[in-house]
Amino acid sequence: MRKIDGNCYLNRAEAIGYLLHAYEVKWCMTRWSQHTVAFSLEASDGSRLRRRVPAYKTKGSRIARVRKVDLDDFFASGSGA
Repeated sequence: MRKIDGNCYLNRAEAIGYLLHAYEVKWCMTRWSQHTVAFSLEASDGSRLRRRVPAYKTKGSRIARVRKVDLDDFFASGSGA
């Protein structure tokens, strides 16, 4: 995890781990889609969700990351779509 200007940026493995623990997701897969990372997952209530979140490259790193806030918004919106 990298923290820049108050935002937490997670690589894909960290993002999956975060979703599995914080939101009790049953399973989660990621896939590149241009400048986004597509998350497909099954929520604890059995609903399947898919959403693309923007990918960022932080200074000095070639690894693409997603913002923790974008992942939280995934569930805050309620729809997951």
